[in-house]
Amino acid sequence: MKKLRLIALGCIVTILACNEPVTKKVLVIGRGKITVQDNNVTMTDGTGYVEETVELKGDKAVSWNVTTGTGKTTVNVPEEKGIYILNLKTDTIVGSQQNIGQDLSGRTMTQEELKGKIDSLVELTKGANVSPGSHNYFILPNQLVKISPDMEAKIFGPFTKIPGSIEADKDGKLPPIFKFYTNTEMRDLIARLKKNTI
Repeated sequence: MKKLRLIALGCIVTILACNEPVTKKVLVIGRGKITVQDNNVTMTDGTGYVEETVELKGDKAVSWNVTTGTGKTTVNVPEEKGIYILNLKTDTIVGSQQNIGQDLSGRTMTQEELKGKIDSLVELTKGANVSPGSHNYFILPNQLVKISPDMEAKIFGPFTKIPGSIEADKDGKLPPIFKFYTNTEMRDLIARLKKNTI
């Protein structure tokens, strides 16, 4: 009878653990193939951009053993709820929150605005004026950075376009939207923008 109670208690604990909500999402960005098993993250070198979203439950910090073609490291995912990016590329990743609906659509950007935008992007590629409060990010290789506490935030990684339409929540509110580039990709974008300046 005692054994039966212990088994029943074990089943209840397992069911409750399965129903625990996701408290953290980590977008792992790399090249080749990413495999996640328990607390081990392995990136096998290969061609092509790759990303993998890992969902974590609970409010405890987690340590990951990360293995890439450049070696092994430990990455600590903090206890704070939210969405994170782990950069396993050899290039720095840069990006920022996008103000959809508050951009310059519907009118032509002036030369001064374009030059200001280019200057801002150049600073971003150097990691200058970067802060979570400004919602812009400079993520070095093997670095984990918290992007948003909002679990509904939309993250668009390098080589991924923001779709033409994004679904609002039940209250008609858009989630926070973030767009990221490799530093190489951003420098190419800056070079294209500079061709439009006088």
